[in-house]
Amino acid sequence: MLRKALLIAAFLCGGFAVLLTMWIVVPALSFDLFQVAVGASEWSLWFGAAGLSGAWLSLAARAAGSGRAAWVALLLGIAAVGLSLIPPLDAWRVARANNVELSLGQYLFGSRDAQAAGVARTTETFATVGGQTLKLDVYLAPGNETTLRAAVIVVHGGSWSAGERSDYPLWNEWLARQGYAVFDVDYRLAPQPNWQTATGDVKCAVGWVKLNAVRFAIDPSRVALLGRSAGGHLALLAAYSTNESNLPPSCAAPDASVRAVVSLYAPTDLKWGYEHPANQRVLDGAGKIRDFTGVTPASAPEIIRLASATTHVSSLSPPTLLFHGGRDQLVGDRHMTLLTERLSQQHVPHRALLIPYAQHAFDYNFDGWGSQLARPIILKFLREHL
Repeated sequence: MLRKALLIAAFLCGGFAVLLTMWIVVPALSFDLFQVAVGASEWSLWFGAAGLSGAWLSLAARAAGSGRAAWVALLLGIAAVGLSLIPPLDAWRVARANNVELSLGQYLFGSRDAQAAGVARTTETFATVGGQTLKLDVYLAPGNETTLRAAVIVVHGGSWSAGERSDYPLWNEWLARQGYAVFDVDYRLAPQPNWQTATGDVKCAVGWVKLNAVRFAIDPSRVALLGRSAGGHLALLAAYSTNESNLPPSCAAPDASVRAVVSLYAPTDLKWGYEHPANQRVLDGAGKIRDFTGVTPASAPEIIRLASATTHVSSLSPPTLLFHGGRDQLVGDRHMTLLTERLSQQHVPHRALLIPYAQHAFDYNFDGWGSQLARPIILKFLREHL
């Protein structure tokens, strides 16, 4: 009876663990499984612990007299442990190459940054355009009010048609505690095509922040954009096309320029993205680009070109920081390479970091390896350029 109970427990632990950790390396078959892959990658050691438990239970079952079934359970547990080690080993290599310290304690038990209080959050309306009210969330930490802050304007993702502001609140609070005024903004998601309206709304938000600089005790000459996924694309596009007449602000914004821009896992070249979708089973990348622009590269190549961040890079473009995951199944990491090539050609100060194990939205886990890698690099970049 004990032998049977041990064997069942071993299979449950090892089987559960390997069924989750396998998606760290296996392409997802659906969007739901992609979400499982993100969780498995970012919390892998917890699932590895389940696999280790399964391996231990299988050895106990073997000692109690179980036969081949115990060996199968043992192999499942060992496989889960091996898969679970891929993210931390990859992260450790990247951390060592970039002089970043990783914390196992933070990974397992959370960080003081995530638990700290003291950041005030308020909501403001920054524009009403096209019959839609656009709002932003303001994050401010208490500090020396006689010293002007720099500002970081955050743009959310969601394939240009979904998502909402403040979807990563812990990151906003962390930035505020570093001394920045943080503004997490809306933009119009519908009707599509919205490549001009969404970009214009981001520029409108930049202008509004600068016009209200005195109210929030910020220095209007020290403003950066930070975006994720589609929001990263809009942040780049807005930052690189400040004075272009075909991408104007959607409201009165006398100055929509920014000092720096940070983008995480963003599509940068829409023609390339349309022709090379990352994983069609997870996301219809070409369809999202078609909805966003209203065209295809074949039907209107000029619009696709204008809607691509790579097109607008010039020697005057602001310093740029880019992050991408090597296992991104929504936006291929080639997008980062295409942009860094253009930035290098134009001698724009930039830095790009590829995190080999990471999936799209890897920074959703504030205490995960990817977030621990990104935070000090973002902070150094902002301090350097703001």
